[in-house]
Amino acid sequence: MKWSTCLLTIFLALGLISCSKEEEMPVPETSPAAEPAAQETPAPAKSSGGGGYEPTADERVPGITMSQEEIDKQTAEALANTPMPDIPGEESSNK
Repeated sequence: MKWSTCLLTIFLALGLISCSKEEEMPVPETSPAAEPAAQETPAPAKSSGGGGYEPTADERVPGITMSQEEIDKQTAEALANTPMPDIPGEESSNK
């Protein structure tokens, strides 16, 4: 029992040491030729949506892809038709 515990401890210690060496390795630098190409590319315009991807006009599918205005309109219609919950102990102003 004692030998198996010692062997397991040594094995785990070697595993931890090898993993810590991988973290300390320096990150290889990019080649200087790649940097000018990245600088020439214009920055993308900020999207007002939350996803970060804005489909182009040819990617939009009528009936499936909706603009933010259509989403807002649909949300407002859904909220207008939603009844307010009855909270016990409070009088409703609609009664």
